[in-house]
Amino acid sequence: MPPLDPKVLDAVSLSSLMASRICHDLVNPVGALASGLEVLGDPAMDASMKEAALDLIKSSAEKSVALLKYARLAYGASGGLGAELPYEEARHVLEAMLAWTKASLDWRIAPGQAPKDEVKAVLVLGAAAADCVPRGGTVTIEGGRGAYKISVVGQRVIVQDDMLKALAGDVADLKPKFTPHYLSGLAARETGGDVAATLVDGALSFSIRFAAADAAPAALTAG
Repeated sequence: MPPLDPKVLDAVSLSSLMASRICHDLVNPVGALASGLEVLGDPAMDASMKEAALDLIKSSAEKSVALLKYARLAYGASGGLGAELPYEEARHVLEAMLAWTKASLDWRIAPGQAPKDEVKAVLVLGAAAADCVPRGGTVTIEGGRGAYKISVVGQRVIVQDDMLKALAGDVADLKPKFTPHYLSGLAARETGGDVAATLVDGALSFSIRFAAADAAPAALTAG
C-alpha cells in the first residue's frame, strides 16, 4: 500500500485497514476451532484428546462470539446510521470481550443511551485501555453524554506511540490495529470535540469529548 497522506484517509484504504483489523482479531479463535474439529475427525485420536478438543472448540467459539459482538457494536452500523445505543448493551459487550484479556472492567456510566459514535468510541477506548495492561489491570469508564473518561491501572502500563498518533488523526503509516482509534478521534473532532491520552505515575487516562464538554483536554502525551 502506498504511503498515506497524513491528513487524508480515503474510504478504500480505511475499509482495507478495518477489514485487516477484524480478521486479525478473529484468526486465532477461528483457527483454534478448525484445529479442534480436525482432532475430533481423526479416528486415531484417543478419548482424552477428543475431550480436550471439545474444550478447545467450546472456548474458541465463545471467544469468537464475544469478539464478533464487540466488532458489530464498536465498528459496525448497528441500529442504522444516526441511531442511539444503550450504555448497558455496550457494557455487556465490553465485559464479554475483556473476559478474554487480563483486564477487568469497572463501568461507572449510569443506564441510558447516547449517540452511536459516542458509545462506539467508549468501546474502542475501553478495549484500548485493556490492551495497555497485558499483565492485568482495571479499566474504569465514567462520564455521560458528550464527555467520557477511560482510565486504566495495572502492573505495567504500556502506551504505543502509534496508538497516540492514530487518536490524534495522524494516518501516516496507520496500522490496522489502531484504525478504530483513528475513527474514534475523528468522530469526536467532527462534532467540535476532541480526544486526549495522558500517562501519569503509571496510570493511563483517555478523555474524549463530543462538543458537549467545555473543558479542553491536555495534549496527547506518552511517557
